[in-house]
Amino acid sequence: MRRARLLPLLSILGIACGPKVTDQHPRTDLTKQLPSTLEASRPREGDPRTVKVRVWADAGVRALPRWKDEIADQLDYASQLLTPLVGIRLAVDSIKDWDRAGDPHDAPRALAEADKGDDVTWVIGYVSAGDVASKVMSDLGSGEPLGHHVIVRSWAEKPESDVLAVALPDLKDAERAELLGAHRRHKQTVVLLHMLAATLGAIDEADPAWIQNPTYSMKMTGFSDRNRDLIAIGIDLRLASSPDLALATKLLEAIERTPFGGWVPTSQDEVTKRLRNVIDASRGGRTAADVPAAAYDQFTRIRELAKRGHQSDALVELDNLLTAYPGNAAMHQLKCEIMLAPPPPSTGKKPTATEPGLALGIASKTTREACAKAGELAPGDPSSHIAVGEALARAGDTKAARVELAKAEARIGNLPTGAEDAWRKVIALYQDMGSLTWTEEAIIKAKLDKDPIAVQIVQKRARYGVARGNKYVAPEQEAALIAAIRASLDLVYASKFGPAEAALAAGDKKWPGAPGLAAARCDLALRTGNTDGARAYCARAIAADPNDSWALYLSGVIALKNAGGTQQGIDQLKKAIAVDPELGPAWRTLGKAYQRAKDRPAFERLGKDYQTKFGTPLPP
Repeated sequence: MRRARLLPLLSILGIACGPKVTDQHPRTDLTKQLPSTLEASRPREGDPRTVKVRVWADAGVRALPRWKDEIADQLDYASQLLTPLVGIRLAVDSIKDWDRAGDPHDAPRALAEADKGDDVTWVIGYVSAGDVASKVMSDLGSGEPLGHHVIVRSWAEKPESDVLAVALPDLKDAERAELLGAHRRHKQTVVLLHMLAATLGAIDEADPAWIQNPTYSMKMTGFSDRNRDLIAIGIDLRLASSPDLALATKLLEAIERTPFGGWVPTSQDEVTKRLRNVIDASRGGRTAADVPAAAYDQFTRIRELAKRGHQSDALVELDNLLTAYPGNAAMHQLKCEIMLAPPPPSTGKKPTATEPGLALGIASKTTREACAKAGELAPGDPSSHIAVGEALARAGDTKAARVELAKAEARIGNLPTGAEDAWRKVIALYQDMGSLTWTEEAIIKAKLDKDPIAVQIVQKRARYGVARGNKYVAPEQEAALIAAIRASLDLVYASKFGPAEAALAAGDKKWPGAPGLAAARCDLALRTGNTDGARAYCARAIAADPNDSWALYLSGVIALKNAGGTQQGIDQLKKAIAVDPELGPAWRTLGKAYQRAKDRPAFERLGKDYQTKFGTPLPP
């Protein structure tokens, strides 16, 4: 950013360092005539990610002197803001000749037809300048929400120079050229940034110092924090190759989460409607129908009422809307979701079945009927089943929640877009319910087996001895078993050995043969000095689940208690780390075992791996 601030200024001030001026009039202070420097508040840390763009230039642009250098300079200046702003750097994939003709307002369509932009983040089209020095952003370029194509009109040399000349008296030719160059660079870069930000969901702003203001100003310096957040959401999801549905959903949530008075209301309405259209368009086939355009504002107001805790008022207004649109599945889905939410605690009012305008929760027959109606109107849409499943899970009814979520799973394939988002919602609910099996099965069905969530499930299975396909715990009981193991170990570590024994006995009665409980008994026996008993319990756990990492770790510890057990201990600890790489105690104990074995190379290799894994040196 410092280079962006100093280059134009030093270039101009360097002229004043020549021979002494002898006229009697003071020189014009050129620094006051410079455009503002582009700057980012709250700079983002880390190395920037490279974002590829492809540039198309029409004949009028290509006829300009140094046009390629000018475009490269503007892209570089834009990157100097975008790097600290959202952690990206623009890189030109290629520059292509664009044989475009006709009205510049038709340029966006022509550019999209010429280049689909499948292998780049943006396609940028530079078109010939206008006949006037306009400050209206919509005259200077274009960029649509969720779009991949932007248009930038080139600098109108004579009109712009004539306008600036009024404010720049008594300048030598070299000074004038430098100052005009600074203005050209600032304006063209700001227009480019304005259009790129618009494709990522940024909303026009009232403050003339912000780049997203609809009127250009030389005083523009950057983006507001709220627009910066939208731009960050947009570019992060773009670089993750997320579908437009996911991007539209995240942006809409961010926009509606907290009101912001700095946005231009008409622009905010336009952007949110565009985003809703994308969301609604994803519901094709036999999924929920779109909300009619005429009902958008009222539908949005109802959702806002519900978000603020006014469910009763929201439902009354929604029932009125449903009178006009009785068959609209999206409206019935909203009713289902509002009624599933518990009443806000601030009201102190208990729900009753005689108050249809009040949210009744999952236990209410009225609520279940409302959700069933949404499902009937869109039998291919999983939304109502996901909503009911979530409410049941929140209420602790795991089995019933599983029934609803299984129905949702069967319908996700009907979604023309957004299937991955639906799967991730279901997977997250299974995770919250603590069922490793259901989470794992959903991950496989969603083809997300490379996702970090899948790795977490494998690690949790190893840590608590809950092997896949086991016979000792039902999927709906896996969370309870893991909780029982953890509670028993907490008692062991607190030296409350009597209560720990009682807790393990209760666990054995409920889940006989669970290796995780046997591993916990191994830990208890080891801490009470019963080494032989500990060895037997760990052996039992490993026999039931060879990947029980805690039992493997403890077996290594037990082996190292004997002078001749060093190699056996090393082997067990290496197995524990292989099945559970996050098990830090196994790494540290293995390091001590290598030291005992005087295997310095092995210790050093482990130390490097430990530093990479945990970000701290391996203890000596």
